[in-house]
Amino acid sequence: MHVRFPSSLRLSFFLLLGLPLFFLGGPSYHSSRSFAHLWNLGHILYFALFTRWLHLALVKRLATAIPAKKILILLLVIPFLIGLALEISQFLVTGRNPDIFDLLRNELGVALALAFAQQPLGLFLSKNWRRAIQGTAFLVLLATASPLVFALVDESLAVEEFPILSDFESSLELSRWMNPAQLQEETKIVRHGTQAARVQLSTNKYSGVSLFHFPGDWRGFSMLHFSVYNPLAFPLALNCRIHDTKHKLHGSLYHDRFNTIFELTPGWNDLAVSLKEVEDAPKERKMDMRHIEGFGLFVVQQKEPLSIVLDYVYLR
Repeated sequence: MHVRFPSSLRLSFFLLLGLPLFFLGGPSYHSSRSFAHLWNLGHILYFALFTRWLHLALVKRLATAIPAKKILILLLVIPFLIGLALEISQFLVTGRNPDIFDLLRNELGVALALAFAQQPLGLFLSKNWRRAIQGTAFLVLLATASPLVFALVDESLAVEEFPILSDFESSLELSRWMNPAQLQEETKIVRHGTQAARVQLSTNKYSGVSLFHFPGDWRGFSMLHFSVYNPLAFPLALNCRIHDTKHKLHGSLYHDRFNTIFELTPGWNDLAVSLKEVEDAPKERKMDMRHIEGFGLFVVQQKEPLSIVLDYVYLR
């Protein structure tokens, strides 16, 4: 299989156009999952194009001077060093910490460019070996792109199911929450439907979960409902906080968001929050109910780790 690539001049244009994107733009803290995953895939595309440009513009000129295997080594090493330099430059310019996964995505782009180009692999590998490498690179690409697909599917479901914010009937919903590793699917203790989420809580000063990705326009609704199962034989204090996108502009202060404490009795607790109270909660302004950004539940300084069960988070 042979893929035709753009010329060296056109590749130079695309590479120069894309270079500033390593330092400007990109996903923010609350960007959608799909946008963040799509942005990360840009590393693969950029370094695939860069590797092909390197071959056309520089290394190919050395074909008569050095063996193909050495050319291949150059095509592997130079993009890696460029990627490493970009990660260090990002840290120096923007303060962003180097990401080993970005380096791995860079190398996947390099592998794809080499696998689907006729040279230099074709100079010393058989057709069967090249096809095997192409198939492997393509499978790795599919695995790398799968988080984007899952994010798009769940974001579509979230819009379709709204005003249900999270009912945990799909395992994809766990990624709507910050630190989804703290949540596990629960099928035995369930308040609604067939599944809930078991939330692992630690002995840290504050331990909990936050709904992070959800439709944020809560206008026209009066109540937020959710159910929490307390496995203890005694009451448990559960803190609840809600904030909008303007909260960080006001210093993320305690009195600039909605805060309340529920006392959970043993077993299931069906809880509700008045959205009028949420709107009036900030001390010096009104909550922007069109742009709700976060809903969190947490406990304070538990003596021992414990887990609670959360289910059926919805607006009404």
